[in-house]
Amino acid sequence: MFTNIRRHQKWLWLLISSAVIVSFVVYFNPNSKYSRGLPSGSGDARVGTIYGRPVMRSEYSDAYREAELRYLFSEGRWASDDETARMLHLVEKETRNRMLLIEKVRQYGIKVNDEAVAAWIREAFKDRDQKAFQLESYNRFVKDQLPAHGLTAEDFQRFVRNEVAIGHLVSLAGMPGRLVTPQEAQSEFRREHEQLETEVVTFASSNYLANVKIDPAAIATFYTNQQATYRIPERVQVNYVEFPVSNYLARADARVAQETNLSLKIDQFYNQRGANSFTDTNGQVMTATAAKDKIKSQMRDQFALVEARKDAIGFATELAELQNRTPADLEKLASGKKLSVKVSAPFSEFESPQGLNVPENFPRIAFSLTPQEPFAEQPVVGEDGVYVIGFNKKIPSELPGLDSIRSRVTEDYRRNQAQMMARAAGIEFQSTATNAIASGKTFEQAATAAKAVLTKLPPFSATTRSLPEFESKGDFSSLKNAAQSISQGQVSSFINSRDGGFVVYLRSRQPVSDAAMQSEFNAYLASLRRSKQSEAFSDWFRHEMDLARIQLPGDDKLAQSEQ
Repeated sequence: MFTNIRRHQKWLWLLISSAVIVSFVVYFNPNSKYSRGLPSGSGDARVGTIYGRPVMRSEYSDAYREAELRYLFSEGRWASDDETARMLHLVEKETRNRMLLIEKVRQYGIKVNDEAVAAWIREAFKDRDQKAFQLESYNRFVKDQLPAHGLTAEDFQRFVRNEVAIGHLVSLAGMPGRLVTPQEAQSEFRREHEQLETEVVTFASSNYLANVKIDPAAIATFYTNQQATYRIPERVQVNYVEFPVSNYLARADARVAQETNLSLKIDQFYNQRGANSFTDTNGQVMTATAAKDKIKSQMRDQFALVEARKDAIGFATELAELQNRTPADLEKLASGKKLSVKVSAPFSEFESPQGLNVPENFPRIAFSLTPQEPFAEQPVVGEDGVYVIGFNKKIPSELPGLDSIRSRVTEDYRRNQAQMMARAAGIEFQSTATNAIASGKTFEQAATAAKAVLTKLPPFSATTRSLPEFESKGDFSSLKNAAQSISQGQVSSFINSRDGGFVVYLRSRQPVSDAAMQSEFNAYLASLRRSKQSEAFSDWFRHEMDLARIQLPGDDKLAQSEQ
């Protein structure tokens, strides 16, 4: 239902959220162990400052609730259901931003009428295909989802009103960026759209591999000089109890069976998304029956994941309540519940453990564990299961001996030497070609004399995103930069690439046509002004954030999450 707010939303979660989210209330309410982060206490006490004035608890709580809604309408799901959002304290960060923006709305006296609020809601709950406001979706959101997350219709109305006001603020603060004159834009448009006609000679390092001589002494020196490359980083192993989705399919089936009007809901979401949104593994649009079966199956999997998460949180809560916890407590508690404890393969801070389908933040959580604080605060939700993890051991960084990795080092040496040979050949050719052109010869003649392969590329401009004819030869953005930096009839310097490098010759610059200027310029001008407005607003926002010197609850957590 949020298609018009966020194009790539987690749409399936929205289909079932009104039914399953109630089960999370006990775990994600302000009084639970896994708190939403609102400041505790009674009464409307001072909890911080902004621009030197006090921030009261009620003001902070209002902004926090709006930040939760902002996350929902930006990402397509509640932050409380997003492991990454909780670990990075994204709602707390958005609360800080929102408090500043609302404060500036007040200072500037920006008012929003009821019609603007209604228009925002109509747009947010609009059917994707029919473009009609979905009253039933809106009512279900207000009556079911908001209360399940401790929010009210008043919270939502205030959020929408502030969203519209913030939109006006963005326009106002970013106004300097919109003051781009048509003359300035025309100059930019012509520069970005002029067509560059080029010829390129590439030097692939793979063509020089056969010329590399394998010298044991040279390989030993190469290994010594590249020890940082071969050093194995610090790694960890974790103990974990897995709650796999496959164990909860029966409970998921029971939840699906409890859904009233299930077929109607599936039909509604199928129609809302549109038939073209559902494709098979070959990219073909699925039949309506197949698409609806897929929706139902994925609903079932999501229900199973919810059930697994409930049990995992219950287990983690018991673990957290133990006194003087040690890593061995995971095995003890699991054994009493007839759950098995597994040990992960070693993994570094920048890789996921083999065999586990876990989110990107899993290594970060694992590396935060210690013998003194052996357990993660919350279960980790993967795609096919939920994990409660505990400290096992840390493995110090080590440097393997040359003999144990000789074949790898030898291959690296061969590629390094081939790359150097390709670079030397490219630099020599660049010099030869430059001299040849100065003497009246063509770039093609210089390439032929050097027995180098020349490619005449199709015209491209600064706005061209890719060039298939060049994809296998090097980085296209490097080619564009090189071609734009030289004059017509000039040869570039040798440009390194992942497999050698290249030299480019700029044959000509063709100005943008009058027809293109006439048909594309107005859209370009509007886009340029939006871009400049965004830049101006960002500069303004950073400046105001420095002036505001905001102090809010949980600032220490935000600082830690950014380290």
